[in-house]
Amino acid sequence: MNKLVFTFSLIFATLNSPMLLANATEAMDAYLNQDYQKAFELYEQTASLGHSKSQFNLGVQYLRGQGVKQNKLTAYAYFSLALDNGFMMAKQARKSVIKRLSESELQQAQKHAAKLIALYGQTGSKNIEIALTKNHSYNPPPKRSKNPEIEYPSSLARDGIPGFASYIFDIDRNGVPRDLVLLSSYPEKEFGESVLEKLENSRYQIIKISGSLRKFTNAQFSGVFKGGDIPAETLERINNKKKSLYAKARSGDITAQAELANLIELMSDQPDYAVALAKSEVEANNMPEQALLSDDAQPAFKYNSDINDDFYNFSYLIWLGKDGKVSRYETHNHSEIPTVLKQNAEVTINDWQLKFAKPQKVMEIQGPYLAKFFYNNSKRNKSFSNYINRSHVSLKSITNRSKYEIASYWRKEAAKGGHEPSLFLLGANCNMRLLKIAANSGYAPAQTQAAKCIMRMSDPTEEDINNAKYWLVSSSQGESIIAKRLLAEFYTKHSNNQKELESAIILAEEVTDETDDPRAYEYMAAASAKLGKFEDAVDYQETAVKKAWQENFFMAPFELNLANFQSNKIAVW
Repeated sequence: MNKLVFTFSLIFATLNSPMLLANATEAMDAYLNQDYQKAFELYEQTASLGHSKSQFNLGVQYLRGQGVKQNKLTAYAYFSLALDNGFMMAKQARKSVIKRLSESELQQAQKHAAKLIALYGQTGSKNIEIALTKNHSYNPPPKRSKNPEIEYPSSLARDGIPGFASYIFDIDRNGVPRDLVLLSSYPEKEFGESVLEKLENSRYQIIKISGSLRKFTNAQFSGVFKGGDIPAETLERINNKKKSLYAKARSGDITAQAELANLIELMSDQPDYAVALAKSEVEANNMPEQALLSDDAQPAFKYNSDINDDFYNFSYLIWLGKDGKVSRYETHNHSEIPTVLKQNAEVTINDWQLKFAKPQKVMEIQGPYLAKFFYNNSKRNKSFSNYINRSHVSLKSITNRSKYEIASYWRKEAAKGGHEPSLFLLGANCNMRLLKIAANSGYAPAQTQAAKCIMRMSDPTEEDINNAKYWLVSSSQGESIIAKRLLAEFYTKHSNNQKELESAIILAEEVTDETDDPRAYEYMAAASAKLGKFEDAVDYQETAVKKAWQENFFMAPFELNLANFQSNKIAVW
């Protein structure tokens, strides 16, 4: 074995760990089992997310001709791509390839590398980092009208075990949380059960806009459980766990990366926000004094038809003078945003008059601070109140940490490697770029959520509708009651096919056996009406109305459809 091949084999063997999901680690398993074709196909998927190790390994396969026709120029391009994404071992590999290329071949390889970097590099248009800038990151739910206490699970509280849990859910027009979906419960499931109980008993203020009551979609809530002092024995176990996870995460284990993100998030006592800054951006080790952003400093923003219908997240580092005015600023984690938004943000920054929490302590320039901007330029959906949030800016005091000590870094690394729960967690608020990846990998929660997002679109494409149907059929094969109810809803609203309408009734019956959900009774009624069975439709809808009243649903739609079925008309949605 020559030196080059031996070095590559060593990197392959040490940078990944076995796992069951279709991701970069499964690709490694396929490679080690000499199933090079499968390895190549899997690496292509995660390389397109910006996963540097997958990009490197594709370069190796192109160089060796394993699972793909040998191509030294493409190998050079993938090594360059991996290097752009921070995989430093690719530097020596690329040097070895350069020695084998003529001057004209090198020029061709460099052009190919530039194209790949533009797509999948650190700031490439298809990198997960860019996908995250399209998140609906500012999505505050209505205030609570009923806010029960959250209970620390007694067995875990007794041992001082900290934890957290988070859910995503909808709020109906009566202020009741519906369709609660667990996003994470760490490190024990009991934390999730406790948060669930709180949310089920919570109520939210009803929002009325232009005379109409509005629902709220994709609300999120997290509960954090921590005692005053964590017992020394528990703290030692946590620190040992962190060391173990850290070693595995650095080696490329995406499961460890995801859990390390959870652990850092749980144990973090950051003053406000942790970022990894270059040394040139840090002027002092001391934390800047807390600065306050007044309400009138919010950026003005109006819908502009010249801007793509999308969400935009970007940030600036800013430094403040003693007078609370911005002395200088620079971009931080910018993607390609419309020029008008950038100009608007910078006008806003220059106009700021900020206040210090303790002005007497401010003797010199303070900073850097992180100014995080969010713009919602999506088309308004008249059914949902969270489309009223069009712009937001927050000012964060930051602490400079190594990227390896920041939870979001490891979460994104796991997602880039194809870790489906991480992709789901990052994309849950209808970030279709991320949800589609997890859904197409067969991850049932992502399939259900992605379909739900499509069904709420004001103008879904035919491809979107077909995807929603495919994902719901897949996810409803399991135990997800929400997926079954959504598939029944999909057939009822979108199909006139007898077999699918009959399937809707069967699926809805399965739901009612478990939850007695009035929406499921309504889908049985609506499907029956489409099949011409209006007597059955009336019977089902009368039950739906009764159950809706008992479960505190907004009654008007149920009563309207009962009247429709009694008049031999199909449902109105």
